[in-house]
Amino acid sequence: MNYSASIKLRRPARTDGTCQILLLVVIRRKPHPLGLGISWWPELFDEQKGLCLTGQAKKDRKPGYDQVLSTAVAWAGGTIEKLEAKAKDHNMIIGKARSKANDVFVNFRLNDQPVTSEAFLLDYNTEASKKDFISYMEAKISERYRKGKGHREGIGEVTRKNHTSTLNCLKKFRPSIPFYSISPKLVDDLHAFMCKHIKGINTRWTRHKDVKTYLALAKKERIRFEDPYVDFENKSVEGTWKPLKSAELMKLKVYYTQLPVGSARRRILQRFLFSCCSSLRLGDLKNLHQAKLNGQELTFQIQKTYDEKLKAMMLPLTKEALGYLEDSRREEGLVGFWPYTDQYSNRTLKDIAKELDIETHLHHHVGRETYATEFIRRGGKVEVLQKLMDHEKIETTMKYVHVDDDMKREAIRMLDAQNEVQMAVVA
Repeated sequence: MNYSASIKLRRPARTDGTCQILLLVVIRRKPHPLGLGISWWPELFDEQKGLCLTGQAKKDRKPGYDQVLSTAVAWAGGTIEKLEAKAKDHNMIIGKARSKANDVFVNFRLNDQPVTSEAFLLDYNTEASKKDFISYMEAKISERYRKGKGHREGIGEVTRKNHTSTLNCLKKFRPSIPFYSISPKLVDDLHAFMCKHIKGINTRWTRHKDVKTYLALAKKERIRFEDPYVDFENKSVEGTWKPLKSAELMKLKVYYTQLPVGSARRRILQRFLFSCCSSLRLGDLKNLHQAKLNGQELTFQIQKTYDEKLKAMMLPLTKEALGYLEDSRREEGLVGFWPYTDQYSNRTLKDIAKELDIETHLHHHVGRETYATEFIRRGGKVEVLQKLMDHEKIETTMKYVHVDDDMKREAIRMLDAQNEVQMAVVA
């Protein structure tokens, strides 16, 4: 066995003569002293059993024992009975700490999981998280944020805020959700609650998606509960962001060439137009300095995924997209783009749209919408677009594709042309 837990005193004693009581956990020979928030006099403590006493046998009494006992009785309230009550309370705290540590060790053994310091401390400090989903999700959000985006299961600041919003929604729904109570009916009740308090269909869809993410993590840690989403259809609708029209996109490209090098507008348009012809998410755009470019192939760590298989992605870039990257490298000396804040970038895009009389609401989200729509407009296959945009389901991809009247007319023209070729062959 490579782990143990025992009760110890932190020495030397403090100025009042007491020592802090610790739960000393040793894992793979590495000690982890955990304070219990209580202290006691070493002269009145059973070191072997780890218990607070109110008296010692004469043979075990050390010099100054009578003075220590008098001080302890005065501290407790003036009588030996009150000191005994205090000792009993302290020993209950000690017993609970021992029991909690043993429960964590047993859980690891039953699930054939190796006991590591990090895993033990997480389980010990978040004991309720194994029983209550709200507590579990709260602890897990903190843990994943602490690991950071560079870790396989880590998250960044934006994701942490989004997941915390979902957590707050759950807390308003019910302050506690024991794992044993999780069921399809619970999800139906949650959905009804959200329909009443959250107007946006896609916001509700996101809340359910976040809940499913943390349920999946709990299942991975072998916490047992019924799958509440087995028959639930999580519906969403087409996003509110609309793509740029082809003429508007061309306006921006021409305007970009006229802007002075080093100006804020040129820097911001560099990144935005790159998004329009590469499909990269905002998080991926911000981390381009960590990506690798080999010819026209960009390999990078995906910033928005929970699937281990998709943690790295290769994305072929058009020559136009490469041109914006090269402009930034040559003009600013950057691998990637100038790191303006989202708020400032969006305000600038809005000002540009007003100046150029562009009707579409310019926002950094519009880049992916524009890429998807232009890809289909130019004859690209939706199955390929799905992979380029890193979507698990093709339904998600289709939310980004906005078919306009010109695309419908062009599709019919193509069918007519194919029919004419076929008829000519037959004739």
